[in-house]
Amino acid sequence: MSKYNVWANAAIRSPILWGLTLSAGFFAAIHTHVITDAMVIRYLAGHWVEYVETVMFCVGLSALVLKGFDLLGQRHHVDDELIGEVPEGGQEPEAAVELLQHVQERRDENSYLVRRVRETLDLVRRTGSAEGIEDHLKYLSELDASRAAQSYGLVRFVVWAIPIMGFLGTVIGITVAIASLSPTQLDDITGVVSGLGTAFDTTASALALSMVLMFLQFLVDRLEQSLLGKVDENVWASLTGRFQSLGSTDGSALAIARLGDAIGRSTAKLLDAQAESWRRLEQSAGERMEEFATMSGAQMSSGLATALDQTLSKWTKSLVEAQESLMSQRETRWEVAGETMAVAMRSVERQHEALQQQGLLLSSVVDATRDLRSLEQALEDNLNAVVNSGKFDETMSTLAAAIQLFASRVGAEGAAWPRVVLNSKKSSRKTA
Repeated sequence: MSKYNVWANAAIRSPILWGLTLSAGFFAAIHTHVITDAMVIRYLAGHWVEYVETVMFCVGLSALVLKGFDLLGQRHHVDDELIGEVPEGGQEPEAAVELLQHVQERRDENSYLVRRVRETLDLVRRTGSAEGIEDHLKYLSELDASRAAQSYGLVRFVVWAIPIMGFLGTVIGITVAIASLSPTQLDDITGVVSGLGTAFDTTASALALSMVLMFLQFLVDRLEQSLLGKVDENVWASLTGRFQSLGSTDGSALAIARLGDAIGRSTAKLLDAQAESWRRLEQSAGERMEEFATMSGAQMSSGLATALDQTLSKWTKSLVEAQESLMSQRETRWEVAGETMAVAMRSVERQHEALQQQGLLLSSVVDATRDLRSLEQALEDNLNAVVNSGKFDETMSTLAAAIQLFASRVGAEGAAWPRVVLNSKKSSRKTA
């Protein structure tokens, strides 16, 4: 197989590549409005922390799906007889070379069954003996179990990292909420609500995604353990008792086989010790992270409670001061309104009195006008009477003399009294 084919096969089987592709397609569907469900958008694409959680979930999901398909394919061929049935009387160890070539021609060379048979036949070919083959099969079984446990390293990391990202989103949301608290803006708490929503949404989505991955990991792990059990049965039935001769007369092959067996047992012990140290390290790291998360949660809860108490006390004080200020302004406005109403009432009263006086004056004017009309009528009647009597000229002369006499007696200072001139012609004409 060429290097290009190896790289292409590795890229196709890469869970990171498939996870990034899956997450990119998911977010593209959201941003192009193919996915419009509000809950999905809120909990999986509402914040950049949720974007990271979703990408990590897609990577872990891709790893489990790829592994699940691989296990299902191996399970389909787990009952195949790779090297045929065991012949009567067994086979010589030299037959392992031919059997090994036949096994290496299979395409599924990385499956548990093919690898187990290939490594066992290779041992027989190299040592020239089948002594200790049972121990070697047990070693290979334990080695496959260790490899199976190590194959979940990426998934375990993702399951551990997603809740950590949720806690990070919680810290960020609470920080934003606390930073948005302002006693001077009591009516606008949009920032506080948004920050708390981010805090709880990221944690909820992280816990939900990690639970899904853990459940899928449990299912895939059960499937793999079942597959390994069937592989053990098939390999044990195919190889134990097949080779009956050491194939050597000088004992060198036996010594080499025992040396290889000892090396195999030492390697198995070393791998077990390494796996145990990894498990202890993982358990210790998990406990420390749990303690850190617990301590951080308690500290955040205490700090948040203290901050909320202080903020609520400030809000209460501000509300009391605002209420007192509003009451004082209301009383002042009512006093000003009362004074204004009193002034207006007094002005109305004065206007009413002025209207009454104007009414009386108008009444006097009307009476005077009525009297003047009566006087005018009387004068006109007297004048008509005088004219009708024929003594109008004489009366006018006498009246003019009386007026002149009155003016001279009064002695007006420089006043020029008008001289009365009677038009006798007009009067005589009217009389006639």
